[in-house]
Amino acid sequence: MEDREQSLSEHLAELRSRVKRVLIAISLFLPIVFFFSPKIIRLLWRELLGEEMFVFSVMEWILLNLSFSLILTLIVLYPYLMLELYLFAKPGLYENERKFLKTVLIPSYALFLFGILFAFKILVPFLYSLSYGEEFFSVGKTLGNALSIAFFFAISLQIPLAVYLLDRFRIVEYSTMKNLRVPIYFLIAILMLNSPTNLSGISQLLALLLFGVMFELGLLLLGISKRYKHPKKLNDDANSDRRRRRSWL
Repeated sequence: MEDREQSLSEHLAELRSRVKRVLIAISLFLPIVFFFSPKIIRLLWRELLGEEMFVFSVMEWILLNLSFSLILTLIVLYPYLMLELYLFAKPGLYENERKFLKTVLIPSYALFLFGILFAFKILVPFLYSLSYGEEFFSVGKTLGNALSIAFFFAISLQIPLAVYLLDRFRIVEYSTMKNLRVPIYFLIAILMLNSPTNLSGISQLLALLLFGVMFELGLLLLGISKRYKHPKKLNDDANSDRRRRRSWL
């Protein structure tokens, strides 16, 4: 790694500077999205239900627009947020790690967008077709549930990549993740079943199933990559692990 060592104070100053830039970008983009959010919300409502929309209080509508605007802002600014995170972490990465992250960031974002689009076009309408009643009496509750489902689905598509990165960067090894399957599933099940999203339990069960499928897929692909890794590459990785990683402190 060609970057020079930085002191703790320099790292903290750099972190503060990058967080400040991110907050400025959010504060500039959020009002623009908020201005257009009522039209976008009505469009989503027509796409999801095509029914009359009910709003029971002024605060419900305001809070819905604020939360929706913030979520949409974070989706749009996601590439910039990842860029700032990458630039902050760059001094502590090896050259091959930098190249790998540059390679996967754009496909990862594209997969995230695909997950959001698929959820709103297919998954959420399907789930709502199996439900009825109170979810459709409030625009805030209805779209809040829809956003929760879409976000979890989109994030779940990132799980195989997350599993690969955790092992590649020696954060959590493949064997550890494989051996901790049961506690991980148990924890996720508790979180899912206590989720505020309420569609007669259907969405929680599907979310748990999706997490399990994506996690197992990630372990499968990671296991295959390790099984067929070239011997020279295995030796290089072993030598790299024995090298002392650069301390940021």
